[in-house]
Amino acid sequence: MNYRSVVNTVRHFKVNLVIKILILSDFIILTSSNLLSPIFAIFIAEQVPGGDIESAGVAVAIYAVAKAVSEVPVGVFIDKHKGELDDLYVTFIGTIMQGIVYITFIFISNIWQLFLLQALLGVASAVAYPGWYAIFTRHVDSNKQGFEWSLYDVLMGFGYAGAAALSGFIAVRWGFSAIFSVVGIMTICGSSLLVLIRNKMRLVKP
Repeated sequence: MNYRSVVNTVRHFKVNLVIKILILSDFIILTSSNLLSPIFAIFIAEQVPGGDIESAGVAVAIYAVAKAVSEVPVGVFIDKHKGELDDLYVTFIGTIMQGIVYITFIFISNIWQLFLLQALLGVASAVAYPGWYAIFTRHVDSNKQGFEWSLYDVLMGFGYAGAAALSGFIAVRWGFSAIFSVVGIMTICGSSLLVLIRNKMRLVKP
């Protein structure tokens, strides 16, 4: 299949509103969080009292463990409740928590505060994503699963590339506080889009 055929095929695919909003919301949230990826270790080593490259590794590990430990209980919780509104509310709450934690990074004054915030960020991420994945899985259009998941993945890739290119520029021009402020505000804005699909949530899970 040549490039023109691929383009023509994509034009004929229509994506339902729930999937569009979920993708757009996650695009904003993940693009903003990826602003931190290239410069996070530098922030810890240069801006956090008592911080160094080893501390950066520990901080990432704390986030990963907190997320891993918390995510399955959240998934079990949303599965036990009827309908999809609980999935949406939990996703919304978790994402708002992420945004607040990002903004709080501005006020770190020692390495232990960094570790605590990383743990809270891991828990917030664990709260945010099981519901998102559950809703996306249920609302993906029939016979378009491959296309809609690939569309999601491609857009996240472009978002990551753009964030990686901008992060260093923003940090040098306006400082790390500006980065965390942008990430926090964009994350909260991305979560606010979820309100648009509240009326599309099913009262009973299929």
